[in-house]
Amino acid sequence: MGRLALSHLTFTGTNAAPASVDFSPHVTVIHGPSDTGKSFIVDAIDFVLGAKELKEIPEREGYSRVLLGLELPTGERITLARSVDGGSVSLYRSDIRVEPSTPADETLAAKHSATSTKNISRFLLDQVGLDEKQVRKNARNETHMLSFRDLTRLCLIGETEMQAEEAPGLSGNPVNKTKEVSALKLLLTGEDDSALTAVPSAQEQKRLRGARQEVVERMLSQLESQLQDVAEPTELTTQLGKLNSTIDEHSTMIGSLTEQRGQLLVAHSKLQSADNAQRSEYSDAAALRQRFTLLQKQYESDLARLEMIAEAGNLLGYFRRGTCVFCGAEPASQHLNLDCEGDATSFGAAVESETRKTQGLLDDLRVTIESLDARTEVLRTSIKTTRREALSLQKRIENLDARMNPEKGNLRELLAKRSEIEKHLGLYEQVKTFEDMIRRIADETEAEVATAVAGLSLTAVREFSAEISKRLAEWDYPSAASVRYDRNELDIIAGDQRRSAHGKGVRAVLHAAFTLALAQYCFDRELPHPGFVVLDSPLVTYRPPDQSIDADGEPPEGVIRAFYRDIQANFDGQIIVMENTDPLDPLGPDARDIRFTKHIDVGRYGFLPVVDGAETTDTLVIEG
Repeated sequence: MGRLALSHLTFTGTNAAPASVDFSPHVTVIHGPSDTGKSFIVDAIDFVLGAKELKEIPEREGYSRVLLGLELPTGERITLARSVDGGSVSLYRSDIRVEPSTPADETLAAKHSATSTKNISRFLLDQVGLDEKQVRKNARNETHMLSFRDLTRLCLIGETEMQAEEAPGLSGNPVNKTKEVSALKLLLTGEDDSALTAVPSAQEQKRLRGARQEVVERMLSQLESQLQDVAEPTELTTQLGKLNSTIDEHSTMIGSLTEQRGQLLVAHSKLQSADNAQRSEYSDAAALRQRFTLLQKQYESDLARLEMIAEAGNLLGYFRRGTCVFCGAEPASQHLNLDCEGDATSFGAAVESETRKTQGLLDDLRVTIESLDARTEVLRTSIKTTRREALSLQKRIENLDARMNPEKGNLRELLAKRSEIEKHLGLYEQVKTFEDMIRRIADETEAEVATAVAGLSLTAVREFSAEISKRLAEWDYPSAASVRYDRNELDIIAGDQRRSAHGKGVRAVLHAAFTLALAQYCFDRELPHPGFVVLDSPLVTYRPPDQSIDADGEPPEGVIRAFYRDIQANFDGQIIVMENTDPLDPLGPDARDIRFTKHIDVGRYGFLPVVDGAETTDTLVIEG
């Protein structure tokens, strides 16, 4: 969007040397004692831009014309000239700093006209892209073509307006309030009111419109309270993107750890199965070993009995030839070739046979026991090894759990934060929905008489409030974060009070923050704005709440330094400041420091020479 820049202000007269002051395209600070013409410079700029009259001061005598140099958005330098008595504005397509000797290239009326472009208002509006824009002027949606005078209230602030109780941007005249709020809305949103349709003013329609408006406004107010300390949607969207990336990283890490844990659990389960099988086999082997031990003892007992029988038979002669121990027959009478159940020699053979059989069984049993013992030992060793491996796996699983639990906790917190952000984004979507409802209501011929407040977008007001708060924070203003622009009060709220309830020093600082924040808001969003800001005495009367007025009457040094540092570093347009107090630090190379001394023999006395004709110098004192 196009921006204008003021290059110089010059007073000329037939019998008077030109009195001129040059402006930096970025920062110009004009400072010095009272009554040196600082406020008169503001008044003169406003006069050339279309104000009705120029302030009458003694020093003005002898000067007949005011020249205001401008640089257009195209880079062309022009000069606007106007008689000190008023009338039309002459436009010269060159930079003029002396009484013009040639006819003007164009003559423009000082008063705005909707039917002609030959006026200073339409010319300047065309340069900044706002010509033919419509602003609402009353509750019946009747519109009025925007005038450049509607914008000067938002960019050119005199000392009286700076400290006035009226809200920034408002004149205090109720008749003009709707139009003034609509002009502010135009700058904040870039949208004019040309789409509004005038509606009848019947009492019933008015009541219905008011009721509908009240419902939507109440819902918007509730949403606004919920979003009071919440970041802007763009920042929330950025946070959500970062959160999703972080959540993905945590999820990937947890997934990897879970996969490792699953593999360890599978291995641990296999070891447990193997351990159970080995323990079962070991238990069976132990039980079998006990039975074999009993059997071994039985065999050993049988062998001992057989051995005892054999020894007893030998001692008793049961196994020798002679008289039969069973039937008493003598050897001659014995029938050795016949079977005899009591044959002693057969009994001895039976004992020997049983002994050999039992011994064989015992030997086989011992071999089996030895093999069983060897297997039992193998099982015992394997069980110990399996247990060590299982304990090792369990330890690794516990270590993974120790790593996963904090990550899971962090992930839960991130998910909760994401849910909160998504909730707030949802609320912002509701805000947009309600704002769309208001716009749709405004388009309904039979149901639209929107209030001046309704035209101000909640989102725009929130972002504008943030810009004001940021600006005040740069100036070390106390509790700057809580300062906001209230679209219902149409005023700045600071310390839970309207700006009008504060003293004139605070009112001046808040008005300056409003004006600079509005301009920067427009610059950042490429919205139309005149491009320059003129502030008269934003600091001289300010005192912070914890500091009394100093003996020399100066505002606190910290605020002065912070203010000048901020306007040089953080403002993208042109700013011209008039102040009684001097900047405490040298200004940067792109800034212009002009000091009025009010002493004839020291530097520059003031903007215009003294009226008594004493010899003065017109030299600018450029510091830093």
